[in-house]
Amino acid sequence: MDILRSYVSSSFSDGMIPHLRNGVEELFAEVVERKGIPSRQDFRELKNRVDMLDYTAREVTRTLNQLKSQLAASRAER
Repeated sequence: MDILRSYVSSSFSDGMIPHLRNGVEELFAEVVERKGIPSRQDFRELKNRVDMLDYTAREVTRTLNQLKSQLAASRAER
């Protein structure tokens, strides 16, 4: 009896999955749209901005170090 009940319930579940999947996918898409969850493109743009800021910060640090060494050299000449 348990085998028959298991067979019927699994067949019913297998038949319902496509119908449930569409509803869940629509619900998920609506939640993502409403909440504003970032997309891959948003993450990519954010990563590019962070990389650019990192590059700019390294360049500024390098320039400041060059200025410091030039100041130290000019003070040593006096």
